[in-house]
Formats: sequence, C-alpha cells, structure tokens
Amino acid sequence: MTDERKIALTRKIRESLRMEGFDIYGIAQAAAHHEDNTCIAEWIAAGKNGSMKFFERNLDKRGDITTLVEGARSVIVAGIRYYSNEPAAGKENYFVSRYARVRDYHLVIKEKLARVQKIIKEEVPDAVSRAFCDAGPVTEKNWAVRAGLGWRGKHSLVINRDIGSFFFLGEIVTTAEFIYDSATSPDHCGDCTLCIDACPTGAICSDRTIDARRCIAYLTIEHDGSIPEEFRGKTERIIFGCDRCQEVCPWNKKAVPYSDKELIPDFSVTSLTRKDWHSLTPDEFDKIFRSSAVKRAGYEKIRRNIDFADHR
Repeated sequence: MTDERKIALTRKIRESLRMEGFDIYGIAQAAAHHEDNTCIAEWIAAGKNGSMKFFERNLDKRGDITTLVEGARSVIVAGIRYYSNEPAAGKENYFVSRYARVRDYHLVIKEKLARVQKIIKEEVPDAVSRAFCDAGPVTEKNWAVRAGLGWRGKHSLVINRDIGSFFFLGEIVTTAEFIYDSATSPDHCGDCTLCIDACPTGAICSDRTIDARRCIAYLTIEHDGSIPEEFRGKTERIIFGCDRCQEVCPWNKKAVPYSDKELIPDFSVTSLTRKDWHSLTPDEFDKIFRSSAVKRAGYEKIRRNIDFADHR
C-alpha cells in the first residue's frame, strides 16, 4: 500500500471513529510486546487476580497481539467518555459505579466498532479484522498508551489529559495498514498520590496495578462467596463497582458528562431508592438490568452487597 493510500485510509477511519462518537482514538503498529504477559504473569503469581482465572489463560497471546489476527499490522484503539454525576435517589442510598449507569458498554462499543470494521472492509477488501472490548487476551490499557491516548495512571487506568479517565476502550486488530500515531503522552501524575490515599481498602499497588483481592469493584462484582470481614465498613455504601480513585484524580476535575445517545440506559439505576433496592425481586432485576453492566454481578451478589453495606 502506498503512503498516499495509507494517509487517505487513516483519515477516513479516524473520521469514522469520530462520527461513531468516540472522543479519543489512535492507531498503533501491531507487534509483539512480551513485557505485557511478563507483567501479568508476575501479577498472577502474587495472587493479585483473586479468583479471576480468565487472566491466566492465553498469556502468550497477551504478549503478542499478532496471534489474534494472522498477519495483523495495526491496532486501532478508541475511547468514549461515560462520566455522569447524577445524585442517587434519596439520602443514604447505595452507590453504583458510573460505568454501570449507562447502557452496557460492551454492547455499545462492539456495535460501533462493527460499523468501523465494515468501512475497513469496503476500503481494503482483503483485510481481516477483529474487534475487542474488555474481552479476549488484549492488554487494552497498554495498547491505549501505545496508540497515544494517554498514560497509565497510578490507579492503573489510562488518563487522557483532555477527558480524564472516565472512558471506555475498544480495539480493532486488523491486517490493514495505516499511518501510526506516536505514543507521546508523558506521565503527568508526578508526585500526586490522591488516588492511592483515597482507596478505602488499600488496593492500589506501587507498580500501577490493582490487588483485586482488596478492590471494592472486584469484591462487589467478581468475588464469589462472602465479602471478607476485614473490609466491613470500608466498602461504604457501594454495591457495584467503585469510582473513588477516579473521583479524586485532578485530571477528572473537569470531566464532561457523556453525550453519546447510544449510552443512554433503558433504565436509570440512580432512580432506585433504598426501598426499591430492598424490594427488588429476581425477575425485576433481570428486567431492569437486561442491558446494563450490573447484570454481570447478578441478583444474589447484589443482595449480598446490600446486606454487607447495611451492616457496617
């Protein structure tokens, strides 16, 4: 492919990402980065993945994204903001992470990326592409940095200096070639430790990873069984996820609420009162959260989390 053709294709794909509502995006050259699976392997060896055994699968692929698409040349990474700050209904109500107050981002981003893939196919008929969103052995935070979207914050999330860290990520791994972005975003965390200091359970590690076993998001979503007693009173009134480290980040002071209509939820979770949460039945749960990330935890875990929050 000629440079002129790459430039034209890159411009068209970037425009398609913009039209899909993505706030930030970049393209990195696909290549092996074995340091990725080395870091994950060390994190797993320390037991910091908790019961999330899926991290232990396909470690070799996590270090070489080209194994996911034969002949892969490019990794397109796009982010869309999801920040919202509507208050929960009533006093002393439960807290649900902002990412779960919108329509399930897996569904939204996959739909958007599928449309971008279609354009790639139209422009490069022999191109092979796969889209990913928080699934598959893709080290998406590292690829976001490589594509120039930002830097890895001390709370482990990618921070973009324009929109902060309240954004979802999605990727397209493709054999098509583009003009690549330079990963030029320097680390702007400096000596700040606000996120580390704000974590109620001390889950943030010094190497910019999270010890899932201590993370409220993990404890309220992924963890099976009872929540360990050592965290009694520390989970506050959180029943799904946790935003504490992002709430105190200086780069989120000017966070702008999401505007993409595809993220508008079928049901506003913040409209539920404490009484509503307590009276919620399994059938009502399934109906209300059918297109929400909350469904990942399931009814029984949400009930467990409410009981834990009530008995502080």
